[in-house]
Amino acid sequence: MNRKRCIIAPHLTSEKTIHLPVHYKQKDAIYSLALGSRLVDGFNISYHQHPNKILLSEDLYRGLLIPYQSKADVIIIDHTLFIGPLVGIFTAGFEQSTQPLGTRSEFFIKLLHSFRQHPGFAYLFGSHSIDWEKGIVEGLLYHEDSWVKKQLPLPSVIYDRLPNRKAAQSALIQETKRKLTQDYDIPWFNPYFFNKWEIHEQLLTDEKTWSFLPHSVQLDPVDALSKIETLLHLHQVIYLKPTNGSHGDGIYQLKKENDGITVFSNFGRSIPYDSIDQFLQRLRKDHATHDFIAQQGIELLQIDNQPMDFRVHTNKNKEGDWTVTAAAAKVSGDHTITTHQLHGGTVKTLYAVFPEEKKRLQILQQLSHTAIMLSQVIDKKMTGHIGEIGFDLGIDQTGAIWMFEANSRSGREIFQHVSLKKSEWLIGKRIMDYASYLSKTALTTSDHANVY
Repeated sequence: MNRKRCIIAPHLTSEKTIHLPVHYKQKDAIYSLALGSRLVDGFNISYHQHPNKILLSEDLYRGLLIPYQSKADVIIIDHTLFIGPLVGIFTAGFEQSTQPLGTRSEFFIKLLHSFRQHPGFAYLFGSHSIDWEKGIVEGLLYHEDSWVKKQLPLPSVIYDRLPNRKAAQSALIQETKRKLTQDYDIPWFNPYFFNKWEIHEQLLTDEKTWSFLPHSVQLDPVDALSKIETLLHLHQVIYLKPTNGSHGDGIYQLKKENDGITVFSNFGRSIPYDSIDQFLQRLRKDHATHDFIAQQGIELLQIDNQPMDFRVHTNKNKEGDWTVTAAAAKVSGDHTITTHQLHGGTVKTLYAVFPEEKKRLQILQQLSHTAIMLSQVIDKKMTGHIGEIGFDLGIDQTGAIWMFEANSRSGREIFQHVSLKKSEWLIGKRIMDYASYLSKTALTTSDHANVY
């Protein structure tokens, strides 16, 4: 039941015929073809000498609802030739316009373009796109500089790119997810946003990862004051971070002074307070304290007198194993407390930050080893199919590595850097490879009763 990679293309002069490489004569008889939820049968088989090309007569090609011509992985199970993966990129927030996802449209154009460079097929869809009675989807493709709607099968794998937690928690999306994963047995990967405190707790209980975590406490209404006082006494500088925050929004830096504290934010403001209690009273006017984590401040490596940390992106490969696909430095902007680009941070390649090759390779090896270990532990302890993680890692003045954040839906802004385009390509490849792995795993462990 090994997968084989082939070009899937239409054959224009035949009818009800699949044209297979001659080595398929030695394999199990094929009675049907499947792509995602779509199945066709009642065809003839002919053989040709090209070892890596499968040609389908136009009626079969149309009947399978193949989105576009591409290489794909094929596998024969129970006399059915499965073609794939067919990846459905699931999201919400669709609009009736030439930019169907509003300001996020450009992100999805790049994502679809990236996937199209690798074997398999991908399209964009949401809850509203599915015709449950027919078992088909009105999927979105991007072709020749325009969005195209096309009738497509339900996917063999779903890649979750919901925009925010509010969308993920909606009743319609929850029910769509339940039906696709439970009734149709479709693997759904990156199924939820990470909660910072939950991830911290899981990593803290594993001997391989606890040492990478800054001293952190979850605040609560009862003893938030005493927790902050203790942490600030121990570390002089601490950060308050929203447990469900992103992009550096809502983060505060608290610095202990002789006569109180100074609080910094990403808006470039520093406000003195006579006491921690005074600051907490101000914070409670806009936020619930239990929505925050208090975390030890780390004295990071600097470049040009600005602190920097590192984004390390990990993805599973075609064997389901973790690999590093990107690593870059993020440098904080003037008068900001984090390195996020939305708040003035800049992205630099490791080459720019560590011009000496030996040092650069040493740092890359340390960051990669740490990110792989963290990925493996998170994967083991969290539920669902996790296929990619974006880590924010720091290196302090002694060379120790710290993990500040793990994101299941990390942004792709850093890949706008011209020197990181290859990483964007590699991430696209890994996602399609992992989708192929999940698809094969699902096929070999289910009775694929939901193929139409």
